[in-house]
Amino acid sequence: MTTVTRPVFTSSVLPPRERGAELGARFAAEITDTVARYRRLFERRAEGEFDVDLWSERAWRAIRHHAPVHAEEIAGIADGAGLRVEQVASVNARTEILVAANPTGQTECSTVVSTPAGRPPVAVQTWDWYDAMTDGWFTWTIPHEDGRVVQTVTEFGMLAKIGVNDRGVGVMLNMLHHKNDADAAARGEIGHPVHLLSRAILDDAGSTRDAVRIASAPPTSASTSLTVVDTTGEAVSIELFPGGPGLLEPTDGVLVRTNHFVSDGGHDGCLASTIGVSTELRREHLLGSFAATPPSTATEVVDAMTHHDEDGGVCRHGFTDPDPLLWHRTLATVAIDVVTRTLDVRDGGPCGRRELPEAQAAFA
Repeated sequence: MTTVTRPVFTSSVLPPRERGAELGARFAAEITDTVARYRRLFERRAEGEFDVDLWSERAWRAIRHHAPVHAEEIAGIADGAGLRVEQVASVNARTEILVAANPTGQTECSTVVSTPAGRPPVAVQTWDWYDAMTDGWFTWTIPHEDGRVVQTVTEFGMLAKIGVNDRGVGVMLNMLHHKNDADAAARGEIGHPVHLLSRAILDDAGSTRDAVRIASAPPTSASTSLTVVDTTGEAVSIELFPGGPGLLEPTDGVLVRTNHFVSDGGHDGCLASTIGVSTELRREHLLGSFAATPPSTATEVVDAMTHHDEDGGVCRHGFTDPDPLLWHRTLATVAIDVVTRTLDVRDGGPCGRRELPEAQAAFA
């Protein structure tokens, strides 16, 4: 894989609010743009009238309640970027707000973790998301005052997404969709934002077991699979949903995640069928690719992910929606090496091609 030329930023060793202010000032234009794009996306995805400001306020209240330290960092980002704190909160809770606007969601992201016998773990994820967010992400290194270090590929203004920490714990994310999400939205509830749970794991976990404890404690309102792996080769997918979680471990050394529930805990309420067949087809393809033996390198996984199919391709380039704002593709391919504590990031899909129509016209 080839490391991208996206912005790469290393924070100074600062307390949370000051660290956020530093980031906000450095990327004020990018964060402001991300806030504006998500606002339009929230409104466009909504089924009926949708009050973005109200849900942004709810997001900020939830963050202050569930993640007060992260709330300090978000407040700092808002200060540095010259934005209202609720606006930055809306980016950190964008999954929860999108689910509240429209619980059926999109099909996106494929993740593979391999734990081959006698070899280091392998972890690779495709990040499939809205094409309009093509320029909305960067790689961020976060040194803490006590010596902990977090590296994450994330969106501007968002505290974390895919990442690895200095203790050799890696985290990847896949959106899921559960009937209980809509119930939570109908009650006006936002739980602990899943991207902040990813950051909590990266901040505090020293093992996969720590990650399960951290992710399982608070209530969530947007279903997501957090797949975690550590240097011992222990791996688990934590299926978060209101009323969960469920846990899924590797089978024959391989763990594959797409966008449907696999554990017993969330299976009965899964709404993936309302989106299409892609999630099942992608998982079947990847499991079939490694049926003989678990892959021992990221290159093997990326090769299997270089898979194009109209209904269930892992490497996604299709722009079929008539609305350019809703065009959807693989924005990045990320490999995590938990042994060296590094990220290898490819801009675009596993095949390396980038088909970029003028999606920006949607924002003219």
